[in-house]
Amino acid sequence: MILFGRKSRGLMPPVRRVVITGASGGIGAATARHFAVQGAAIWITYARSQEKTNQVAEDCVAAGASEVHVSHLDLRDPESIESLIAAISDEWGSLDALINNGSVCHYVAMEDISLDLWDETLETNARGTFLISRAALKLLRVSVANGRDASIVNVSSIAGQIGGVTTSFAYAASKGATLALTRSFARQLAAEKIRVNAVAPGPIDTPITGHLSEQERTALASKVPLGRFGTPEEVAEMCMFLASPSSGFTTGATFDVNGGLLMA
Repeated sequence: MILFGRKSRGLMPPVRRVVITGASGGIGAATARHFAVQGAAIWITYARSQEKTNQVAEDCVAAGASEVHVSHLDLRDPESIESLIAAISDEWGSLDALINNGSVCHYVAMEDISLDLWDETLETNARGTFLISRAALKLLRVSVANGRDASIVNVSSIAGQIGGVTTSFAYAASKGATLALTRSFARQLAAEKIRVNAVAPGPIDTPITGHLSEQERTALASKVPLGRFGTPEEVAEMCMFLASPSSGFTTGATFDVNGGLLMA
């Protein structure tokens, strides 16, 4: 674990304490920067690129974050998840919001999807979301006990709502499972005042869509009623809203950020 900036010491500081997984770029990085502007204490994770994540952390400190921690996280490894939660517990002792953004997406034709690729995708995106959400509950409960708003925000995908194209069967299955997990956790935790919601982005300018050719991007954008790809910042705005007391009467919901593609 690496700390950027200063530590927030003392009992239940007024700043929000937020964990964002998969924050080396794209939606995760944009969400971290949005919370930083609000002065939040942020804990961001990465699976592969520590250098990029460290840069995101430095950006967050410069933007006003009260403190930023960076940790490696393998969502396929229960021990890695438990280690992260233990570190957060030691440093903070509580948590206000968990943003489950970390995921993998392989574009492989349906006929060529191996068992290993299927397992990697489902274990990272679906099982990983379940395990880290369950592990974080003890920290979220501390916040609730101290009168604070506590929530989980799961970043799903329009693929989990309408199915994937021929090259993203496993990804679509994992994101559909994420939506089911969102509703299940929301039902289970409502009595404890812990809110759980999901964001389902459509085509967004992130590394996941970076593999598309210019022709493919143009064709996909033409199907979006608003006529363009979304930005990571537009998804981050929704994540931040759902992780804030402003959405205090919202749980079990899925918010679409897709330019109208779901209704097209």
